[in-house]
Amino acid sequence: MKTLQRRTRAFIVGALAVACAAPSAAAQDPQPPPAGNARVRPEARQGQGRAVQQADRLEIAELQRLFDAYTVMQAQEALQLDDAQFGQFLPKLKALQQTRRSNEQTRSQLVGELARMTAPSAATVDEAAVRDRLRALQELESRSAAELRRAYDSIDQQLDVRRQARFRVFEQNMERRKLQLMLRARRGAPGQVL
Repeated sequence: MKTLQRRTRAFIVGALAVACAAPSAAAQDPQPPPAGNARVRPEARQGQGRAVQQADRLEIAELQRLFDAYTVMQAQEALQLDDAQFGQFLPKLKALQQTRRSNEQTRSQLVGELARMTAPSAATVDEAAVRDRLRALQELESRSAAELRRAYDSIDQQLDVRRQARFRVFEQNMERRKLQLMLRARRGAPGQVL
């Protein structure tokens, strides 16, 4: 069991490093300019920008899934749960991760809509539509807080007080590691973060 966990952990760490490094490698190797006096049409540049944004979103989503898997692998050890306890804890942790990810995606979409609606290049601003999006964002934030509270309550019901505290510390440490990994990948620095 321990060997499988180590191999799985090594695979996830390697995949995280590759996933993080891919965007920075692309940023360092820009497309060559067109030959001669050829001009790039603005529509072509916009299409490229959209394709890059979609690729970034996919890479970010994949990176998040990999990191969530890594978090799951580390949780059992960090909280010192036996296999039976971990079997009960795992669906609750995954529910917390899914709740968080779903709410972050929805929030990102709403903020993106607000950015488009209020961009300096927008000819006019539809104030009613902006108000509607702001209200939707406020409702999402309230609903998100309640959903996260329920997910944490579900986890806390299974853990004793010491493990509840350890879980909060564990989450903070994992978030710090994720940021360190992303920063190192952007800088192209070698070394293992996890």
